[in-house]
Amino acid sequence: MIGFKFLAAGARAPFTRFQWPSPGGWVSAPGDRAEVWIHACRRRDLPYWLDDELWRVELEEPVREARYQIASQRAQLLSRVAAWDRGLMRDYARACALRARELALPHVPSTVREALAGATALETIAAAAASAGPTTRAAEYVADAANSALHVGPATTSYIAAMLASSFGGGLAAFEAERAWQARWIGERLGLERDPRAES
Repeated sequence: MIGFKFLAAGARAPFTRFQWPSPGGWVSAPGDRAEVWIHACRRRDLPYWLDDELWRVELEEPVREARYQIASQRAQLLSRVAAWDRGLMRDYARACALRARELALPHVPSTVREALAGATALETIAAAAASAGPTTRAAEYVADAANSALHVGPATTSYIAAMLASSFGGGLAAFEAERAWQARWIGERLGLERDPRAES
């Protein structure tokens, strides 16, 4: 099965710091402990696992499918998705911050809503949201998302947007719907193929 895998710079696993071999080099995990199998993503899982590098990977069958990831006992890197670079990460973070602004508009005071609705610069969005004061939770999310897009990065920004959706849109279903929007954004911008078995 073909999937995707985010790695830290230099093709290192972000949690274990394992150095992946060059494409074509198979990596194996203990077969008797499925919890330490090699994890990867379907296209729809990408927002949950962001990191510096995105790779296409081949996973040997059998492949276990979980809610937000897939896993196999053996896998190999195939090719790096070069378009996932610093510029696209910034674009994605900005898109998530703007999305957070849109999601929050019905839940902020009218004076703040007017200022936010016309703002496109992240600095302006952050300032307008902060003007609502500490008691307006939706505006706090927007300010956090805008500041994260400016100073932190896409993983935190996209998580804030999903949490805003969850808080004001109906819990886990809204959280996952926002993650699905994010996955479509990434997949479309990168031209990533859908896996017909794994993606509805």
